[in-house]
Amino acid sequence: MSLRQALDRTLLLMRDEVNDSVDDDTLLAALTGTRIALIADTDNIASHSAQTAFVTAALLMARSGHQVYLLCPDVRHAGSQPPLAQGRMIEQLVRIGADLLPGVQFLTEPPAAEIDLAIALGDSEIAVGARRTMSLNAEFWSGQILPQHCATRWKAGQWPLGGMTAAALAATEAFKCAMRKLDQFAKNPDRMETVFADTIDVEFALAPADTPTFSELGDFDCISGGAIINAVLYVLTRIPGVSGHTRVIEPDRAALSNLNRYMLLVHSHLKTRKAEDLAVVCEGTGLDIEPVNERYEQRHHDSIRLANSVLVGVDDIPTRWLVQRANPEWLGIGATTHWSAMASFHHSGLGCAECLHPIDDPGDAPIPTVAFVSFWAGLLTAAYFLRQLGTGRLGSDEQQIYLTPFRPENSVRSGVPKRPTCPSCRVNIDGCA
Repeated sequence: MSLRQALDRTLLLMRDEVNDSVDDDTLLAALTGTRIALIADTDNIASHSAQTAFVTAALLMARSGHQVYLLCPDVRHAGSQPPLAQGRMIEQLVRIGADLLPGVQFLTEPPAAEIDLAIALGDSEIAVGARRTMSLNAEFWSGQILPQHCATRWKAGQWPLGGMTAAALAATEAFKCAMRKLDQFAKNPDRMETVFADTIDVEFALAPADTPTFSELGDFDCISGGAIINAVLYVLTRIPGVSGHTRVIEPDRAALSNLNRYMLLVHSHLKTRKAEDLAVVCEGTGLDIEPVNERYEQRHHDSIRLANSVLVGVDDIPTRWLVQRANPEWLGIGATTHWSAMASFHHSGLGCAECLHPIDDPGDAPIPTVAFVSFWAGLLTAAYFLRQLGTGRLGSDEQQIYLTPFRPENSVRSGVPKRPTCPSCRVNIDGCA
């Protein structure tokens, strides 16, 4: 089992940007040669949100093959952090890091030479040599990248959504470092320079600042146990005091090529059933996961009665239509395409899943994917779900979001127009196709 196999989907995505003559070893060298320090002091790492930001950034970067230095006191966890066990944060990160990608592990001693990027939580001091430095911060629902000279003490407390947003922003910047090592091989040098340019100062909000927090999730279903649902459950299990029950409807077993982006999967759990593994990894978090080792198909319309709320993370577009035709009260969908992540929600009166994606895109070729893009899709979907639970129905003008994380300032939110001829809408209105 090789690192190249584990990162196969990431290498496919990188090939969107480089000449066909570039071999896998060159791409792997760009990933593994990217050296990042995550830095936090005692004051800035005390809260659950800060610890969640630190852990999430570390895992996302490691799943892309980067060399990550963990320069932080080994504090005790302030809340759940699966797939880490309870205990001390750095100790558990090092343990998990040795169980991720082959040959990749976290380091805890300061780097001896200059690194690519040093990332500080809040106003933690950066005392290592780095070609670039930056600070992360967060509010409850938003994450931020700042120049180090603008840094302030970590703001968010226990609610972790903003911390995970900051972590996703940071992991995206780390991946840019890897891509810029390939400048000489760029298919389009102008695109390489623009898309992969540093983000110096940006804030990304998942929700308005006054959005209520919510921890009682009730009963809901997840269609798939893949990368996006992994990210959704990663987010939800970190909610302080979370309670709820979900079925994960997924028949497949975990494979080596999943390790680059499945946030709750570790190497030692390969070949286990995805749904069953999620139930084990998330045990004790307050979110009860019931595995259903089947693929959701038309024959399940009656035998598997879906919950009122359903979260979907499948690439297969007809499956999204099928779930929509089961007519859940609220449906959230996360998806990715190459470097971009998207999410949407659907309920009566709004455009449905088939209104949004009316054309199937069949194919059985391996899909190019990368850790931070899949995580963004799950984070956006989970945020929609939590906002729905906390405030009721959301505005139709933000029913879908499309985000290319390299340029988070250019995200697009919009409604989903209803299509008069939509087959799924007709099924749900008339009860027949």
